[in-house]
Amino acid sequence: MNLPKRPPALGRGLGALIPQAPAPAAAADTPVAATTGPTLRTLPIEQIAANPDQPRKQFEPVLLRELADSLKRHGLLQPVVVTPNPGLPGHYILVAGERRWRAAQLAGLQELPAVVRDTPESDRLELAVLENLQRLDLSPIEEAQAYRQLIDVRGYTQDQLAERLSKDRSTVANALRLLRLPSKVQDLVQDGRLSMGHARALLALEHAADMLSLAYEAIEKGLSVRAVERAVRERLRPAEPEVEPDPETHKRAVIVRDLEERLRRSLGVKVAVRSDAKKKGAGTIEVPYGSLDELDRLLEHLLGERRDDET
Repeated sequence: MNLPKRPPALGRGLGALIPQAPAPAAAADTPVAATTGPTLRTLPIEQIAANPDQPRKQFEPVLLRELADSLKRHGLLQPVVVTPNPGLPGHYILVAGERRWRAAQLAGLQELPAVVRDTPESDRLELAVLENLQRLDLSPIEEAQAYRQLIDVRGYTQDQLAERLSKDRSTVANALRLLRLPSKVQDLVQDGRLSMGHARALLALEHAADMLSLAYEAIEKGLSVRAVERAVRERLRPAEPEVEPDPETHKRAVIVRDLEERLRRSLGVKVAVRSDAKKKGAGTIEVPYGSLDELDRLLEHLLGERRDDET
């Protein structure tokens, strides 16, 4: 049976891991050191361990169960890729196919077809990232974390990483920006409580504490992405500085307040004295009244004469 070739869409791609034609099946205890390239074998599932560098951290239980049910009916159609475990002879570490390996355990399979390939430890992360990217299995946060790991482990620049993964540099740069989010905000995105649109809006804030507080506010109040963007702009808007009044303005304000207070005591109501902005020295005096009786009292006081109810 010939295994289908996988197009090298990203970097070397996973096609380079799988031989063009399967080698004869070997017993589980046959040493791999005698081979010169990838070989297809059937391995006991308990001899295969997860890749500690696997960038994908979350595996949807419902989808795993569906895949397990499919494996029970049809078996595993595509082998996993493993490399010998240098610390445990006769055992292997997954390079690609952890989801299939987990589902096979759920399905109760005892053995798995596997491509055995000598893979340096420094290459495992890159190959795991390639597999997940080809299958679109990584969440945005997991993808960003994988990019960061590749840069740290392999010493790539963003340009080199983008070329290696056949992606635009802007795609890599924008993904890495997500790692500026506080870890608690990243967890909210991973858990589905906060959307990527909300997360990208929060990146405009400078301080982690502000990002976290606004993230919780968005969840609590059910804010839309646009509402979060508005809240971010509000927080970034500089506070208007308090303008100290000039001495002349301050002097006039003191005189006006004193005059208003004297009129209030004399008339028994709150009086407003307003200056005319267009004409120097002009203005108005506002004397409110709450009833006709109060109006009569004010007129009597202002006019200095008693008004009769009848003429």
